[in-house]
Amino acid sequence: IYPDEFIDLFESNGFIVELDLYMFEEVCKLIERWHKAGRKIIPISVNLSRSHFEIPNFFDYYEYVLKKYDIPPRSIEIELTESLFYNDMKSLSVLVSQIHHAGLSCSIDDFGSGYSSLNMLAEMPIDVLKLDMKFIQTEITRPTGQGILRFIVDLARWMKLRVVAEGVETREQLERLQNDGCDYAQGYYFAKPMPVESFVSVLTVQ
Repeated sequence: IYPDEFIDLFESNGFIVELDLYMFEEVCKLIERWHKAGRKIIPISVNLSRSHFEIPNFFDYYEYVLKKYDIPPRSIEIELTESLFYNDMKSLSVLVSQIHHAGLSCSIDDFGSGYSSLNMLAEMPIDVLKLDMKFIQTEITRPTGQGILRFIVDLARWMKLRVVAEGVETREQLERLQNDGCDYAQGYYFAKPMPVESFVSVLTVQ
């Protein structure tokens, strides 16, 4: 079942908060196993739904879980969707500070899917800018130099942000992103979603 089939439902009935907490703890358990086994720890991104903001001091539980599993700093990246940044910038700024204080990095997910604000980037101390899949696919169809992809990548680099392109499906898209200076790319061109065991096998082979 794809996320777009259940995320909206879970956000409307409140179950998304339980799902987020479950996934965060499962990621912490995985990193703990890697750490104890002496494996190289690959940072993992975990989404955070806007529904959490309806719960006072919700991030306290995240900090508790981090201490419970003794997670090394910067092993987890919290993804905040672009739409979150239009509600309450002050509260969001406090949350980003908490995320950093807990030893995690922070990214804006789906950037370019809504009304992206340059002022938002200037005010929010995030670490990673994740470009929306549909934005990427649209920009790739434009002739080099006629889109705004290069501008966004250059701006992010000037602001010392890492840039991740989402939804890369073809070699052509990847080469265009490389030419425009994008730092990282993710998508079906590299691999489809897979069980943890399969992912570990891929890492072991490499």
